[in-house]
Amino acid sequence: MNIVELRAELENDLSWRLDELRHLRNTLLAGDSADQWSATAMRTILVMQYAHLEGFTRNAFSVYVNAINEKSLKANELQPQLMASALTAEFEAMRKNVSTDEEKEEDGRLTRRAKNQVIFVQKLQEVSSAPVEIVAEIAASMEMNLGRDVLRRCLYMLAIPSSQVSGQQFNAIEFVKNARNDIAHGSRRESISPRMFESHRAKCEQFMNDLIRLVTSAVSNEWFKLGAVVVD
Repeated sequence: MNIVELRAELENDLSWRLDELRHLRNTLLAGDSADQWSATAMRTILVMQYAHLEGFTRNAFSVYVNAINEKSLKANELQPQLMASALTAEFEAMRKNVSTDEEKEEDGRLTRRAKNQVIFVQKLQEVSSAPVEIVAEIAASMEMNLGRDVLRRCLYMLAIPSSQVSGQQFNAIEFVKNARNDIAHGSRRESISPRMFESHRAKCEQFMNDLIRLVTSAVSNEWFKLGAVVVD
C-alpha cells in the first residue's frame, strides 16, 4: 500500500464515522437552542462518539502496523518498542506464568515458568532471523477503555512520540471516556453543559483528523525504523 492509498483508507473510515455522528446530532438536537439540549440526547451522542473515537483510533493504528509489516523489516532495523510489541504475547505468557504445553496439568509453577522462558528465547531467535511480524490487534489494543493512559501507551509501543498529540486532545479523549463510563454505570444523569459537550466534541473530531496526518507522517518518514528522527 502506498502513502496515497493509506491516507485514502483512513479518510474513508473517518468520513463515514463523522457522517453517522453528524446524523445523530441532527436527529437528536436539531431545532433546539443549545440551552435546551436534552441531557439524554447528549449522553446518547457521547456514548456513540466514544465508540467511533476508539474504533477509528484502533483502525488507524492497525493500518500503521500493517504498513510496517509490509516492509518486512528485521529486528535490528526496528525501533525497540515495535520489537516489544511483536513479543507482547510472549511477555503476557511469562507474566501470567501460563503454559500451552499438552502436559500442563502435570506442570508445577516452576516448570511452567521455565518452559515459558524457553518459549520466549525461541521467539527471540525466530524474530532475529526473519522479518518481524507485529499483530495489529495486540499492538493497537484499546483494552475497551481508550483514555489518556491507554493512548500514551499505544503511541509509545508503536514508536510514535506522544508529543505529537496536544494536551487538549488528551483531555478531550479522557473526558469522553469518563463520560461513557459514567453513563454506562448510571452515575451521570445530571445535565451536561452544552458548551463542554461541544468543546470536547470538536476536540475529539480534530484528534481523529490529526491522527490521519500523524499516521501518514509516521509511515512517510519511517519513524518505525531504528535511528529515525522525529521533528516536532
